[in-house]
Amino acid sequence: MPEVSLRQRRIIAVVAVGAVAVTLAAWAFTYTPVFHAHQIRVLGAQTLRPDAVRELAGVDGSTNVVHLDTEAVVGRLLADPWIASASVQRDLPATLVLRIVERRPVARITAMGATTILASDGSALPAVGAPVDLPEMHAALGAPDDAQRRAAAALLSALDPVVTHRLDSVTVGQDGVVTLTLRDGVTVDAGMAGDEQAKADALRGILRWAATGSRHLEAVDISAPAAPSATLANGSSVTP
Repeated sequence: MPEVSLRQRRIIAVVAVGAVAVTLAAWAFTYTPVFHAHQIRVLGAQTLRPDAVRELAGVDGSTNVVHLDTEAVVGRLLADPWIASASVQRDLPATLVLRIVERRPVARITAMGATTILASDGSALPAVGAPVDLPEMHAALGAPDDAQRRAAAALLSALDPVVTHRLDSVTVGQDGVVTLTLRDGVTVDAGMAGDEQAKADALRGILRWAATGSRHLEAVDISAPAAPSATLANGSSVTP
């Protein structure tokens, strides 16, 4: 192997030093305002305001996009009970994209003078900023417990929006039986938790049947969704 001359060694050393200098300069450049988050986009915010999401994330126009700890940002976002999942995307040089999925509000709970929001996963959320037209959720006795909230949330989440808009309240008994009350006073016996989608489909079918035939309902029983029944205002019971 030929011996490397002193001149060649000097050239190699100069090239190596130059490469290190270029690398250090490029790294230092990433700390300049060029990489500040001049644009922070928020996607998925519905109940939460975009400005509130940015504040929760702890990012602003001075945040460095390159060196941002995205896992820490996601952790801060998930600390808010309204946010079910979150992610952060970097678009260099100066854009951050915060994507969130909010928990879906399905009912309002008022107990002991305090109001909370029931989410579709059964969790309780702060009422600030929540829709005002949500149905009320009640327990037959006292404040709803975890099992009662889950039972109500499961059925409410399965309901079609057309049905939800007609809903006034949902009550869960100590025995776990779920009862819906529509805005026109019609009561719906949904029985024990389970088969929520089938029950939701059965209820929508009965309401459509009643509406198309100008039939006046008094009560509906979807506790056995394969054979739902309805009580009409004249007292007769039918299985549509």
